[in-house]
Amino acid sequence: MRKFAAALAIAGMMTASLTACAAGLESNASAQPVAQAPQHAGGFSAASVRLEGPGYRIDVPQVTGGSDAARTEFNNAMRALAQTWIDRVETTFTLEPGHGQVTYIGTRVVSGLLVVSTYGEGAAHPNNAYESHVTNADTGAAITLRDLFTDTQAGLNALAEQAAIEVPKTRAGDTYFKSGIEATEFNYRLWLATPGGMEIHLGEIASHAAGDIVITVPWSKLDSVLKPGIRDIVSS
Repeated sequence: MRKFAAALAIAGMMTASLTACAAGLESNASAQPVAQAPQHAGGFSAASVRLEGPGYRIDVPQVTGGSDAARTEFNNAMRALAQTWIDRVETTFTLEPGHGQVTYIGTRVVSGLLVVSTYGEGAAHPNNAYESHVTNADTGAAITLRDLFTDTQAGLNALAEQAAIEVPKTRAGDTYFKSGIEATEFNYRLWLATPGGMEIHLGEIASHAAGDIVITVPWSKLDSVLKPGIRDIVSS
């Protein structure tokens, strides 16, 4: 599995609320493929599609190749996540380019992270917003927290225990908001499947200067709470 960086470009001031048609675009918007990476594991390649219309332009993580079911599920999910931000646009709320967007491709799993920098009128600074999605390349179905763990709360408890160990090693140090790592689905909803472990994007749980906090929990630390066989998929 490799990590592919993909640019997210959202340009211009937003001057009106935008609504989308069923295809995920406005009637006068367009979707254009942008740069693709070489074919990789499972026959998939990392790619991106540009959604643009009046006042916005977004490059959304996508994949090409691989199985039809997995490709369609992943691509549609990522486009839907991008659309949720387009739908929030108002005269006092703007979107700017986000950085750190990635796609992970394994032999049996595909993960994507969408990054948006948001700015509301009167705010002291912009804030990053994240959306993630994980697809089982074998079945073409989404993999959620409830799909990972035999007991969801037990899994969340294990993640919180590991976060208490990993977060102090980051820029947050010991000065983070403890509520940001509590064992809730909301705190651990943004995750990616990597060979080294569960990459979790916790967001800004310390000072703004510390930035958005990201940790990776090794799969071996979660073995006791993972569903049988799921580790082979998410670590591929």
